[in-house]
Amino acid sequence: MSNMNRQNLNYSKYTSRYSPRHPLAKHAVSQIGKLELRPQDIVKAMGYPQQHTIVTCDRLRHVLSSDILGLNGSDVDTYFSAHEFLKALLIVLDIPYETFADNITQIEFDLANYPYPLSQYRLRAVINFKFTAGANWMSRGVAASKANVYLPDDIAKLHHVERESIVQQCIHAHYKKYKGNLPYNGEINGYRLIVKQRHAVVDRIEYGLPECE
Repeated sequence: MSNMNRQNLNYSKYTSRYSPRHPLAKHAVSQIGKLELRPQDIVKAMGYPQQHTIVTCDRLRHVLSSDILGLNGSDVDTYFSAHEFLKALLIVLDIPYETFADNITQIEFDLANYPYPLSQYRLRAVINFKFTAGANWMSRGVAASKANVYLPDDIAKLHHVERESIVQQCIHAHYKKYKGNLPYNGEINGYRLIVKQRHAVVDRIEYGLPECE
């Protein structure tokens, strides 16, 4: 087995339990692979007694697989708060806490001021394309991508009045850009806002065509 394949095997051995979604979690998992640390090694170094190893390893996996790093306090114990657990983990993994302190503070601020999980908003134009026989899947996909209307990343944190104003502005800008300028004689018939929470659709809002100068 080559050195590269052996390294990949070792990396998988120590990190296969985790599914990191947050950038800090991805960095932490990378460190776990480099340091070749098993979950039980990590929680022992954090100061947990042996009888708490199994449950604490589960907490470790939850934190490193959470998009908010477990900071909502849904998985706590008598040893560390959610914030303290993360800080102790970073020390064990030799990751400077100060580098990510602002990001952690922002997550905690959002959790205190906005509902969790935040709703997800996706806005698309409803377009009728007249595809020709020669339109392959790639060209159809490129055409279909023109229906995407990009919303600000923080749209879910806005008050509903402000959010509605932003949606209307984005619809207006998209329609002005693509009206009469779509491949395969694409015709925009309206717009649809899909609202999801925990990946389930909770609302659909239909919009007509805006008035453009």
